[in-house]
Amino acid sequence: MKEYTLSGRQVNLYGLLFVIPAILIACIPYILIWCDFGLVMERNRTAIQYIMESPLWLILVPMVILVGVVLHELIHGIVMAAFAKNGWKSVSFGFNIKAFAPYAHCKEPLSPNAYRLTCVMPCFLLGDIPVLIGWITGDILFLFFGIMFWCAAVGDIMIFWMSRNITGGMLQDHPDKIGFLHVEE
Repeated sequence: MKEYTLSGRQVNLYGLLFVIPAILIACIPYILIWCDFGLVMERNRTAIQYIMESPLWLILVPMVILVGVVLHELIHGIVMAAFAKNGWKSVSFGFNIKAFAPYAHCKEPLSPNAYRLTCVMPCFLLGDIPVLIGWITGDILFLFFGIMFWCAAVGDIMIFWMSRNITGGMLQDHPDKIGFLHVEE
């Protein structure tokens, strides 16, 4: 059994380093498609002005973030439950005070591919798809949401990366740390 783990400090540091590339990856295509000489389309300017001028943004933005975080963990849980032999009985949710992060935890090992799918689904559904919608529709709010949830998935991306060369055995969520155990059969 081999341990693959990260500290909360590592995840937060890499998360900060990931912000600039995430913004560039999302914004450069958006700018090339939707901006004319650096000016964002009028409807986006209006949407952003409305949000910033309304006192509701003080409630709305944190609510959207909170709902997104809950959805992120729920997506992990759904994928875990789909691949775990005992389904939802094997999934638990919580909050890691040291890492200052919510988590979904699977109590039983998963195949490497199922484990990796569990890692990337929140990034795909809450990051990639909103960014693509932003690119297609020109709606900058989708773009911002997608960037935010790309950044929120940085720990998952790091765990995915650590597991990339594992083909055999099973991967078990680490019971106490951020990461997993590779259990060879």
